[in-house]
Amino acid sequence: MMKRYTLLTIVALSVFSILLPTGCGEQTGASLTSDERPRIFPDYDGVTVPPNIAPLNFRIEGDVKTASVDIAGDDGQTLRLRAGKHVSIKPGDWRKLLKGNAGRSLSVRVVTRQADGLTIAWKPFHINISSDPIDSRLVYRLIEPGYEKWHIVGIYQRNLETFEERVIIKNDMMDYNCVNCHSFCNGDPQQMMFHTRAAYGGTYIVSAGNIEKLNTLTERTVSNMTYPYWHPSGRYIAASVNDVKQFFHAVKERKMEVFDLESDVVVYDVEKQAILSAASILTKEAYETFPSFSPDGAWLYYCSAPALPMPVSYEQIRYAICRTPFDESQGRTGALVDTVVPNGEHSASFPRISPDGRFLMYTETAYGQFPIWHKDAEIRMIDLERGEEIDMSPLNSEDTDSYHSWGRNSRWVAVSSRRENGLYTLPYFAHIDESGRPSKPFLLPQKSPDYYDYLLYSFNIPELVDGEVTVSPYALQHAAVKTTAKQIGFE
Repeated sequence: MMKRYTLLTIVALSVFSILLPTGCGEQTGASLTSDERPRIFPDYDGVTVPPNIAPLNFRIEGDVKTASVDIAGDDGQTLRLRAGKHVSIKPGDWRKLLKGNAGRSLSVRVVTRQADGLTIAWKPFHINISSDPIDSRLVYRLIEPGYEKWHIVGIYQRNLETFEERVIIKNDMMDYNCVNCHSFCNGDPQQMMFHTRAAYGGTYIVSAGNIEKLNTLTERTVSNMTYPYWHPSGRYIAASVNDVKQFFHAVKERKMEVFDLESDVVVYDVEKQAILSAASILTKEAYETFPSFSPDGAWLYYCSAPALPMPVSYEQIRYAICRTPFDESQGRTGALVDTVVPNGEHSASFPRISPDGRFLMYTETAYGQFPIWHKDAEIRMIDLERGEEIDMSPLNSEDTDSYHSWGRNSRWVAVSSRRENGLYTLPYFAHIDESGRPSKPFLLPQKSPDYYDYLLYSFNIPELVDGEVTVSPYALQHAAVKTTAKQIGFE
């Protein structure tokens, strides 16, 4: 709930009459100095941002008629802006501020003239500028937050250093099928994969401009490959195969539940174009899903829960995070299985290891393995060197915080969150310092802050990528529409 300014929350250091220019004349009004910071959207107060991020344009909330904004850097630079409710920063001026203050901070002082003539000098807020750059692109799917059916679905890439957004592929280019589950090898924009369902269905693997269309359903697996993760060598892709179902709650506090009737984790050999049976985790006694490799490729992580009758036991099922050794030369998993995060009072999903191998980030919820519909879902992290859990409260919110991906330098994460309104999933970024402490997250900047007021799509699977995805949407369309999916084998 937005707060309105009142005289009780404003400290009047001086109340006096001043002449305010109004264009066609002059008007006398009161001037007040507040001990509160201005209400702005997005909330950039106290955030840490990379030195290569697009301008943090924002909107001043309340009955604001005009505003003056001074952005002062620790290096002595000061940028002075005159605006209405919307504060826009020129990209060139912003880049100079970031370059001069990397590793330092900016102080933002806002003075507003309200619609009633009152002038308020608000308490300054601060923006920390990290010296750690962020990967230049964010790749995500935009999808309507519906439950039963999709309409327009697309995978997009956003240049984080500017406001440029480009289409990678949209489903209106191929008979409105479902497009989902994009994944990149080590954040490499030239090595990716994604799935399509329904019309022109298949798994598409893109490598150095070459596009392969595959049918990954075999006689030994319950479905096509579903949730993928690349081995750092680029030769293997671990994926779950899931018999996914959903149902809908009859109470407004809960919308829907997604669960598996059966699931396994398999390993796909990109060179052999086959699922390796010796490298598969195939059991009827447990549900396995959401695989990921360690950065050195020596371990395969995944989520596992004892198989329970579903959906009657949906609130009892809790997933642990396990790992097993992986032999890259043979494409095989070992017999040993370690439990890294036990399935006690909570359920864990989306295990992601930082590229430096130091931290395991995952999502925790009360039950189940699909946390995006769970309001209680939060991000958790373990220091793998010390075996200690890290306090992630600065990153989490009172609503759903679920999917997450690491930047290549292990200093930035992108996180899916519904903290703004509980309905739409939006992408946030947080800095992770060398000890694992997270900063206050900030929302993906847009040219106009009103963008999020009118956007009717959720951001799904935000993946940080180190450069532009150059494969043409029309090349992907041609592969989908004009070619037949190659059937892969199961060895």
